[in-house]
Amino acid sequence: MATKIPTEIIIKILNNVQSEDLHSSLLVNRIWCKVTIPILWELILDHEYYSINRKTSLCIRTYISCMNTQTRTLLIQNGFDLSSSPPQATFDYPSFTHKIIINNLANLITIYSQQIIDYFSLAKVNYSCPYKDLIGSILELPGALKVFKKLKDFTSMRGNISQIVPLYESLLLICDNILNMNLSYFSFTSSYQEELFSKLISVQKQLENLTIFAFTKLDYSLFWAIISQKETLKSLHLKFARFYNFEGVSSPIGQIISLQELDLQDCYEFHKPECLFLASSFIRLSSFHYWNLKSEHDGYRHPQEFIVKILETANTNLKNIRLDLRPKIPFDIFSTILNYCTKVTNLTLCNLSPEQVIAIFNNNFNELKRFSFGCEKGLDADELLCQMAKNVPESLETIEINMVYDNFWKFSADSLRKFLDGWCCKGGGGRVKRIIIKNKKNISKRIPLNILELLPYTLTLEHFKVIEEYGIKFNLVEYY
Repeated sequence: MATKIPTEIIIKILNNVQSEDLHSSLLVNRIWCKVTIPILWELILDHEYYSINRKTSLCIRTYISCMNTQTRTLLIQNGFDLSSSPPQATFDYPSFTHKIIINNLANLITIYSQQIIDYFSLAKVNYSCPYKDLIGSILELPGALKVFKKLKDFTSMRGNISQIVPLYESLLLICDNILNMNLSYFSFTSSYQEELFSKLISVQKQLENLTIFAFTKLDYSLFWAIISQKETLKSLHLKFARFYNFEGVSSPIGQIISLQELDLQDCYEFHKPECLFLASSFIRLSSFHYWNLKSEHDGYRHPQEFIVKILETANTNLKNIRLDLRPKIPFDIFSTILNYCTKVTNLTLCNLSPEQVIAIFNNNFNELKRFSFGCEKGLDADELLCQMAKNVPESLETIEINMVYDNFWKFSADSLRKFLDGWCCKGGGGRVKRIIIKNKKNISKRIPLNILELLPYTLTLEHFKVIEEYGIKFNLVEYY
């Protein structure tokens, strides 16, 4: 007798299957089909941008079949040929939508509309902007409240959102339970659009993860929208953001007790004294990432006091620290890590001096598992490895070396042996140890016949014999 698999187990299995492989599970039997459909249609509006085409736009045809008679009649009166979308559908497909890239929805509607529209009829109704009202009225359709009320993941891709402003206005009234939000744009054409983004953030009741990608100045109204989520927000990523008018912020914000992950990439204005009150609010931060592609040599001023205040406030709560400050890590920031962040488990510091590397190894980071670093020009790599070997943290499992300056990272196989002898004999109880080399050379995409071709100035056959002797796992990663 065949064993029947519980539905709960089938759901767990299919949730771990790639979307392109899910279609075959539709044909197994009725139960598998019933379980697979919600999973497939949850992903339908989460496509990568490059996959938006005529084929993927056919999902709009199915959505139209789910519309009621009144809505379908309205579309027909406005020039749409719905003969390919018969009324009624086997499933309530829109109700499965929990994730949406809003620009993809607009693009899918536009592409599919071009296939079924009577342009002469449509021009009589709305010649100036045929798609703006159509897209903007999506949330006014019967059943839209039920669908979008359950929306958990919302992404707005880069681009001009002026054509879908009505859609955002409707979202403000319906979507208040979004968990993950990704807002991305180059610039605002009006302050009203910025206000829409701020309000959309503010109305959320349980927002946990927020990413803002912007090549523009952001008014402190958006800042206050972020602060309004301080009781639920766990992860905040700001990329290319330029906040201004911090001097206009006078009210205290209190402690942001929920935030655990803060990622600031190429952000500006945080060097101002007015920002220190923000840095001192991250009391539960466990992961902090800050990097900026510009160097102080270019006239850019790193927000040293801001970073120091974050490290001091979060102190031993910080488990993951990644800093890329050019041309080197300032003394104040480095000493703060040594004195306050003693429980760190994953530490990435670019552009260190050999003395700073040794200081890390001598600081008794008893929980450090992964250390990633790069060194300045002119280092004596043999001497550095020998010094590191004297006091390797017993908890250390992975060392990642960023070979930014390839010609200066030359060390002998004997020096490598001394280091591995000190590392592998330091406790661990058989713990697997790994070395990762990040090389900035233009590594060929093909698989080389000889790995030594990739690092001709650094590693030789003798180096690999030592690595094999100590049972070290070795990875080579292309670094740009």
